[in-house]
Amino acid sequence: MRDQGSGPTLAKRQSCWLGAGVLFLLSALLILWWRAPGLPPTFPTAVEHLDRQIWLAGGANLFPKQYAAFHQEVTDFRQHWRVEVTRWWATWTLEEFTDTNQQLMQLGATLLTDTEKKALFQQNGLKDSLKAEQAQLVRLRRLNGLFDFRGKRTPLSHAESYLAQGLSHLAQGQLDAVPHLLMQAQVVIRPIEEILIRQMIRYSNEKKIAQWARWVKDTIEHSRQTGGSAMVVIKASRKLQFYQGGLLRHEYPTDLGFSGLQDKLYEGDGATPEGLFHIVQKKHKGETKFHKAFLLDFPTPAHQHRFSHARAQGLIPGNRGIGGLIEIHGQRPGQRELTNGCVALNNATMDTLFPLIPLNTPVVIVGTLDPINPVSKTLEPIQQHHTQRESVVQPSPIGLSRQVIE
Repeated sequence: MRDQGSGPTLAKRQSCWLGAGVLFLLSALLILWWRAPGLPPTFPTAVEHLDRQIWLAGGANLFPKQYAAFHQEVTDFRQHWRVEVTRWWATWTLEEFTDTNQQLMQLGATLLTDTEKKALFQQNGLKDSLKAEQAQLVRLRRLNGLFDFRGKRTPLSHAESYLAQGLSHLAQGQLDAVPHLLMQAQVVIRPIEEILIRQMIRYSNEKKIAQWARWVKDTIEHSRQTGGSAMVVIKASRKLQFYQGGLLRHEYPTDLGFSGLQDKLYEGDGATPEGLFHIVQKKHKGETKFHKAFLLDFPTPAHQHRFSHARAQGLIPGNRGIGGLIEIHGQRPGQRELTNGCVALNNATMDTLFPLIPLNTPVVIVGTLDPINPVSKTLEPIQQHHTQRESVVQPSPIGLSRQVIE
């Protein structure tokens, strides 16, 4: 008797059951696939494009924490998508994927707007700083011929070049190099600026102006008491006043040394000395190359004392003496030029004064008699810019990180 569970019949049953199981499994998978919409086969590029826009706009530098967090979320979002699309069935629904993408797009859009606003603010700040330094350069250059500019022209030209390059980079949207160029210009300008401020500050110093006023008052009083002549030279306004019997008779324009608004310290500094002097020699036409001249008794004992004190402090070059031959003189034929420390008048004025001025006539040379004068007015914006620059933190470089965003 044959076994009912063996042979071809059993094999056929097993095949049927196996086929049914496979069919059921395929049906179940098909149903699951049909019921759950799948994730996009390609990752949406918009959010990564937005990430790069923020980076290019300077977000990594302007908002480092916020950008780092956003970039990490975008990276995690892409990695999550990569894992999900390789699964037989996704555990992340399309709705969840879409919500995450939209949230990142909104977050990135806000960060991009903030970055662009801050970048524009910094760009305008850099532009304002460059323009302000250019204006300061113009003010400083105008002092050439009034204060000591030896050794300053070339550095100022370099500063001018740095600022021009900075504005050029700025116009092209190349912000990285601009702060460094601005800083280079400021490094050049600052010490020159500080020297000139120290030289000019005397013209707004109340004590110094009061001293100058006493010198002038005493000289005019001496002229009144003696009935004689006197001359007052006011450097800030570049004018010479002629007194007789204590009364102002005439006022004439003057030229000074090439650093004439400084007080003379040593020979060759181009400064016009300040103080109380007397005329010790009258040089007629033919006795001087400057038409006619009044020689002053410089250096006086007061100037010699000042020179010795400055030398002891190391303020005098080792090969320089105190100087001399300070005159009030006319001009060489056909020329009007800055002197080496003298006071220059035109030849017609010298012809007028020459017979009126005897030997030993007192001459007082001062900086100014009025705290509001051409020098103090020029000093004010220079000093304001210097003070503002030193008190305000300059815009930092918007240097962009060059690492590749993965």
